[in-house]
Amino acid sequence: MQVISDERSLWMYTLLFTSLQLWARLSASTSTSSPSLPAPKLDIHLRTGDSVVLICEVPGGYTGVQFMLFQYKDKVDSQELLSGAQHALFNIRVKEGDPHELFCCLYKDQQNRYSMFSPYLRIEILKAATPTRSIPSFPPPSLSVEPSAGVVKRGDTLSFSCSVPAPIPQSQSSSKNKQVSFFLLKTTKGTGTTSIIHQPQASLVSNTKPQPGVFNVGPVTGGEGGEYTCIYQITKKRGLVNSTVSNTVQVTIIDMLPAPTLVLQQHTEVWHLLCVGSPAYPGAEFSLYQADNDLPVARHYAKWFHHKAVFPVPVQDTSVASYQCQYSVLLRGEWSYSERSYPLALTGGVPPPTSTALSGVDWPLALGSFSAAVLFLSSAALVVMLACRKGADKLPYMTSPLTFC
Repeated sequence: MQVISDERSLWMYTLLFTSLQLWARLSASTSTSSPSLPAPKLDIHLRTGDSVVLICEVPGGYTGVQFMLFQYKDKVDSQELLSGAQHALFNIRVKEGDPHELFCCLYKDQQNRYSMFSPYLRIEILKAATPTRSIPSFPPPSLSVEPSAGVVKRGDTLSFSCSVPAPIPQSQSSSKNKQVSFFLLKTTKGTGTTSIIHQPQASLVSNTKPQPGVFNVGPVTGGEGGEYTCIYQITKKRGLVNSTVSNTVQVTIIDMLPAPTLVLQQHTEVWHLLCVGSPAYPGAEFSLYQADNDLPVARHYAKWFHHKAVFPVPVQDTSVASYQCQYSVLLRGEWSYSERSYPLALTGGVPPPTSTALSGVDWPLALGSFSAAVLFLSSAALVVMLACRKGADKLPYMTSPLTFC
């Protein structure tokens, strides 16, 4: 009887020990998977109409390499940063009356640890609570950039100018001179995220001579490409008033790809333009431009393992027109562009008579034929000379050589 009691006690101890081990493992796994970073803070950074820029800020002493934005329970945006950052900006559009305009965010650090979710942010409540939301906005500014085409190389500098309308309507101005601040907004292609560049020095703007806001961006390193807009903000007695968003300016960063060559060639009595790019970039997209024109006349993709494209001669409205070509390739997920080729002038669609006629001559064949003819004549002359000498040796008693030799 005592043996049975001892066996039962041993079984109970074994079960208790196994339960404690399982509980320890579950506790360890739960502790490792639970968030160990403090929650960030989500707030409105800027609002223009139905476009809202949200900022997700981490607490002091922490940094994040990935930020995620959630709308109610669904992830709507994410940003991955090469180095740790203390905040990230998200650009969203809100709709009036949407019951799910609740947003929250979280972040991940370099040790792949996730933070807790931030408290929910309801856009409608903040919009109604802010007194400046009901104030009519000012008219949109005009945004321009130098160079005017918005196409720059790495190392160049972009200069943006955000001009206030002249004059600002009197109905929206309470005083002759007001303090104005300018903001340059950049939207990155692909991600749709918006970053803001603030002009730190506010200036005075008058109804007679508004002063534009100037932003210098650069030297360009490659991440500055995208769409740019601007707004201005005026300080009034009731608070800050934002203008509506300006026009959009597109900025394209081109890498230093080698420039192609553009030549005119003839094939089976048909003239065409041949654009030859770098052999290091096969399968590129080639574009044909009329000189001093930003829009291409035609586009063609090169075949795999080829680095050239053929264009038909365009129909010209003028007697003389110049053409250039360019190629682009996809590098590191972004399009990189070459410089344009040297201009090629065409006269009324008819090729120049001298250079193009000579270009159709097969010079190796012509030189080979000429060399063969010279060799044949030299051989014939040598045979005739040897025959003459042999005939002279057979006639020793003649006092003079034969006249035909």
